[in-house]
Amino acid sequence: MDILALSEPSFSAADWINANYKKYTEENNKKGSATATAFIQSYVAKLQLYVQQVNYAVEESSQQVVASMPRIAKEAATLQCDVAALQQKMSAMRQEVAAVQEETGDCMATLERLNTLQTKLQAAKESLQESDGWGNLLAELEDCFERNDMKGVCDKLTALQKSLQAQEQLPGHAERQTQVEDFKNRLEAMASPSLVQCFAESNLEQAQRHVQIFASIQRLPQLQQYYRAVQKNVLQQQWKQTLELQVSETPQQHFLALYYDQLLEHCQRQLKWCVQLFAGELLDMAQSQPFLVIAELLPALQPTRDAHILQLLKSSNERLELLAQYAQANQNFVLHLNSTLEQSQISLSADLHRQLGESIFEYFHKFIQQYPRLEETQLSTQVDRLLSNQATPSDAVRHLEDSTRKLYEWLQQACARCDSITNDLALCKLITVLGGIFKRQLENFSRTQRQLSLSLGSGNSEGMARSENWSLLQYTMSQLQCLAEFQLQLHQFEQQLHLRLVALASRLQRPASGAISIYQTCEPALRAQLLANIADYQQKGSDATAATSADSLGIFPQVYVTIKTYLAETHDITLNILLQPIEAHLAHIRPPIEVYPTAGINMPAFSFAPQESITQIGQYLLTLPQHLEPLLLAPSALLKQALELCNIKYTQAMPCADVLLSLVVEQCCVMYQAQILQIKSLPASAATQLSVDIEYLSNVLEELGLTINLQLAQILTLLKAAPEQYLNLSSGCEPRLVTAIRQMRNIISTQ
Repeated sequence: MDILALSEPSFSAADWINANYKKYTEENNKKGSATATAFIQSYVAKLQLYVQQVNYAVEESSQQVVASMPRIAKEAATLQCDVAALQQKMSAMRQEVAAVQEETGDCMATLERLNTLQTKLQAAKESLQESDGWGNLLAELEDCFERNDMKGVCDKLTALQKSLQAQEQLPGHAERQTQVEDFKNRLEAMASPSLVQCFAESNLEQAQRHVQIFASIQRLPQLQQYYRAVQKNVLQQQWKQTLELQVSETPQQHFLALYYDQLLEHCQRQLKWCVQLFAGELLDMAQSQPFLVIAELLPALQPTRDAHILQLLKSSNERLELLAQYAQANQNFVLHLNSTLEQSQISLSADLHRQLGESIFEYFHKFIQQYPRLEETQLSTQVDRLLSNQATPSDAVRHLEDSTRKLYEWLQQACARCDSITNDLALCKLITVLGGIFKRQLENFSRTQRQLSLSLGSGNSEGMARSENWSLLQYTMSQLQCLAEFQLQLHQFEQQLHLRLVALASRLQRPASGAISIYQTCEPALRAQLLANIADYQQKGSDATAATSADSLGIFPQVYVTIKTYLAETHDITLNILLQPIEAHLAHIRPPIEVYPTAGINMPAFSFAPQESITQIGQYLLTLPQHLEPLLLAPSALLKQALELCNIKYTQAMPCADVLLSLVVEQCCVMYQAQILQIKSLPASAATQLSVDIEYLSNVLEELGLTINLQLAQILTLLKAAPEQYLNLSSGCEPRLVTAIRQMRNIISTQ
C-alpha cells in the first residue's frame, strides 16, 4: 500500500482506492464481490494499523516537547540577558563616536579653510606673474599690428586672452577685458579684406586659416556674417543680371524660374564648400549657412520680386497665366530644396525652417489676395460672351446647352488655377466668386424661358399655333433636360469642392513635418478664418445630406433654389403649350339662351349632340399621346430627373407621357369647370346640352384610361338631376357647386 500518496496536495481518496483495488485484482487474478470484500478488509486493517502507528508517533513527540520546554525557557531567558548587555555596549560606543566627531570636526573645517586660502594665494601669485607679463604682451601685440603680421597678432591675442583669464582676481579686470575686445576688433578689421576676397573667390585654404583665426578669438559668428554678406552680394548681382537679360527677351515671365535655378545650383555648391570649410564640430553650423543665405537674401532682393511681377502684370493680358507660372516656380524651388535637405540628411532648426519658408512664399501672399478678383474678372468676361440674345427658341435652347458645357469647363479651369496659384488658400473666396458667376449664367435660362413663353403667346391662328406648339414642346423638354444637366454637374462640382476643402483643412492643421510648404507661412488669423469657413461649409453639407441627397451640398444652396424655380416654371410653360388649344376651344362654350328652344319644351337627351368645341377638345386629347410618346416614351435619365423635380407624380411606375397627359387632363377639367361656373343662366335644354358635352368628355378620357375629376362629375350629376329631385341627388356634392348649378338652372330651393 502506497502510504506516501496520502501526503500529496492533490490526493483523491476515490482515485487512490480505485488504483489500489485494480492493483490488488491484477496481483490475485480475481474479480467479484468476494474479492472486493477481501480487499476492503485487508486495507481497512492496514489503515487501522497505520493510524495506530501515527498516534503512537504523535504521542511520543508531544512527550519529548513537553520534557524539553523548561530547558527552552531557561535558554530564552539567558539570551534576553545577553541582548540587554549588547544594547548597553552599543550605546556606549555611540557616545564615544559622537565625542570623536565633535573633537575632529573643528580640525577638518580648519584644514578646508587653509586649503582654500592656499588656492587663492596660488591664483594671486599666478595673476601677479601674468600681470608682470601683460605689458610685454601688449608691446609685442602692438608690434605685430604695425608689421601687419596677422598670425603673430592671433598668437599674441590668444596668449593675452589666457593672461586675462589668469588675472580675473586682480583689480582692473574690466578695463583689461575691454582692451582685449579692442584688439579683437582691430584684428577683425585687419582680416576682413582678405576674408571677403577668399570667400568671393571660394579659396578654401585661405578661408580655413581665417576660420582658425576667428575661432581662436571666439568670433566665428562674425565670420559667418562675412560669409553670408559676400554670398548675398554675389547673388544680388546675379538677380540684377537675370532681370537685365530678361528685359531683352520676349517671355519675361521665366525670370523667376531661371533665378531660382541659379540659386539652387549656388546653394548646392556652397553646401559642399562649407562642409569642407567648417569641418568637425562645426559641421551642423556649416550645413545651415547656405540655407540661411537664401532666407536672408530673398526678402532683401532689389528690386523685389513682387514689384517686378506687378510691373509685368500691368503690361500683360494673361495675368492669371503669369501668376500660375510664378507660383509654379515657387513650388518647384521648394521641392528641390526639400529634396536637397532630405538627400543630405540636414536637419534645420525650427526657426530657420520657418524663416526659409517665409522668405520664399511671403511675397506671394499679396498675389493670393488679388487672385479672386482677377479670376472673377476673367470668368465674368467669359460668361458675358455667352449672354447673347438668340433669334429663335431653338437657337436659344441649343445655345443654352453649349453655354452650360463651356461654363463648367471654365469652372474646372478656374479651380485648377486656384490650386496652382494659391494652393487652394483662396478656395473659399473663389467659391464666393463662383456664386455670382452661377447667378449670371442662370440669366441665360431666364432669358430662354421668357423667349419660350413669348413664343407661346405669339401664335394667334389655330393652324400656326398647333404647328408651332409641338416645336415649342420639344424646346421646353430640351430646356428641362438642360436644367437637370446643369444641376447634375453642379452637384458633382460641389462634391469636388468638398473634397478639396477637406484636404485644405488637413494641410492647414497638420503641415508636412520637416518639409517647407506655403501652409506654414499663413498668418494665424488667416489660418483660423479659413478653418472656420471650411467647417461652416462642412456643416452645411452634412445638414443638406441629412435632409436629402439630391439637394445642395451646402456650397451653392441659392443656385439650387433658382434651378428648382426654373424647372417648375418651364414645366408650367410645357403645360400651357399643351393647354393652349383646349383653352381656345373652351372660350367658345358660352351657350346663348336664344339658341335653344323655349324653356317649356323638354327635348330628349338622345336628340342632343356634343358641341363642336367640346368635340375638338376631345379630338385634340385623343391625338396628344401620339405627340407625347416620341418625346417621353423613353426619356433620358436627365429629363426623367427634371420631371421628377417638377412634379412628384413622375416618380410613379408609369410612363412620363402618361403622367404629363394626366396633368393636362386634370388641368383641362379644372378649366372646363371654371368655364361652366361662369355661366349666369342655364335653361333646361342648355343644361341637357352641357351634360351631353361633359359625358362626351368623360367617354374620351375613358378611352385614354383617365377620368374626369370629382368636381366635374358632381356638376354632371347636378345638371342631369330633375328639379324636383335636385335636393336628394345633390347630397354628397360640394355645397359651392350645388348652389352654383341650382342658381344657373333657376331651381327654387325647398329648404
